[in-house]
Amino acid sequence: MSDVPMPPDILSQILSWLPVSSLLKIRLVSKTFRTLIDSSYVIKLHINHSLDTNTNNNLIFGGDRSLHFLNLDSCCTGTNNAVKKIDNPLYFALYDTVILGSCNGVVCLCTTEPDNEVAFWNPLVRKFRKMRLVPAKNIDGMGRGICIKGFGYDHVKDDFKVVRLVQYVSLFNELEYSKIEVFGARSDGVRREVGEFPYFLCYQRYFNVFANGALHWLVSEKPGRKGDFLIAAFDVTKDELRLVPNPDIVKENVKVDLAILGGCVCMVCNYPKKNVDIWVMKSYGIQESWSKLISTSDVKLVGELDFLRPIVYDKSGKEVLLEKNFQRLYWYNLESKMAKRFKVAGMPRLFVTELFTGSLVQVTVGSASKNGKKKEKTENKKERKKDDFLSKGFRLVL
Repeated sequence: MSDVPMPPDILSQILSWLPVSSLLKIRLVSKTFRTLIDSSYVIKLHINHSLDTNTNNNLIFGGDRSLHFLNLDSCCTGTNNAVKKIDNPLYFALYDTVILGSCNGVVCLCTTEPDNEVAFWNPLVRKFRKMRLVPAKNIDGMGRGICIKGFGYDHVKDDFKVVRLVQYVSLFNELEYSKIEVFGARSDGVRREVGEFPYFLCYQRYFNVFANGALHWLVSEKPGRKGDFLIAAFDVTKDELRLVPNPDIVKENVKVDLAILGGCVCMVCNYPKKNVDIWVMKSYGIQESWSKLISTSDVKLVGELDFLRPIVYDKSGKEVLLEKNFQRLYWYNLESKMAKRFKVAGMPRLFVTELFTGSLVQVTVGSASKNGKKKEKTENKKERKKDDFLSKGFRLVL
């Protein structure tokens, strides 16, 4: 450390306060800086500081195969408020790209069934790692099944994992097959069946709800009983399934979705043409900790509402970014209880947003640069030839 005029631990603390764009430039100064910035200690220090201070927030806009990127921090300061198109690591796949989720500074992309290609991707450093999942079980004579994927991080094994829930319900509304499968990046996508899933999924429209080391779904113990829903949680570290307590809400004529806000599980309750309530579980697993964060009848939010979910708090914690109907964003002020439209140049017309924390997490190996696209396309064709026979006639839907 002769070329660094201070102790490494102090320098590491300073580096953890900087945005990723600055770190990537400092990394080029010398081998010493590069070694320090690439160390697991600085990477973890940086992402933990970002989560604690609600900084380095970014949005990915997904839709079909195209992906767009927006840095919320720079947008709020007015230094750079344009949405930019970013290269998709799965652009040359046969099927559309879905943003499965993000956690610990990494975004997970996947292709729709039956392709089953997955990419663990750090958009800021333009590095990714691909793997292909084996096709989900197809049961003859059972018709169409349900296949839902989720993305999480195992902090004990330092492993990114894809969890797949495959469920078949008979014509007599009985669970014929309902399994939880786990695919780890460290095991290169080897499938592990970790147990039964003894619940019926209430809603097929699903977004990655990963909090406190677990993925969450809205379920019921009996089919077609959406009013009697439960919250099922699967711990990706312990491979355990459990139930999480619900808030005490009015269940009559309500549409419910789960979401994540500030690292906490949220429940969005839409009472059509009346109002929308957003509940937050501030202390995980404790029913009394559920509190109503938002209750609004603002026509900008409630009018023609099909879907609403919270994305992120602003830096002051006084406003919440909301996504409505996959086509509009609003900042909702918690004090004035007013919503204002959030528009940025270059934003796609229709989109699904995913919040991710900017980081230097190394997911290796691959590059989303345009120079590697031809090679990537050739490799994808070879992989598809080997896997086409597996996906032929597959009938599950995402």
